[in-house]
Amino acid sequence: MNETRKQQVLTMYRQIDELDLLFTKYFTELNEFELSYQQEQMLLLFKRQETWTTTEIATKMSISKSAVSQVLKVLEQRDFVVREKNPENLRESFIRLGSNGLAYSKQIDAIEERLAEEMFSVLEDDEMKMINRSLALMIQKFR
Repeated sequence: MNETRKQQVLTMYRQIDELDLLFTKYFTELNEFELSYQQEQMLLLFKRQETWTTTEIATKMSISKSAVSQVLKVLEQRDFVVREKNPENLRESFIRLGSNGLAYSKQIDAIEERLAEEMFSVLEDDEMKMINRSLALMIQKFR
């Protein structure tokens, strides 16, 4: 990699990091839920699909099933998630959002809506398409 390209990548990384820090102000209202970073990340998985198994969560988050179980235990006690036995395999449970998890998810939806409105006022359609394409390529590379 030539030096100019390397600097461009480093600049992009720093800008993504800065953007992430700036987005934090939008998400401060989620502090009322008093969740740890790992709990938040686990709940965000439910934005991708409605139900998960412990194994699927462990794989997606690259953590042990034991660690997932510990986090889920706390989330379940606080009604962020509920477990339902898989009728076809009683050793497996399906995990979905509980009432507090649904409230958390709705609040995230509202925040994302505000962010989308802010972005809409700053970026043109072609710029948004280019950014989305670039981000998708980066995500694909690091999977």
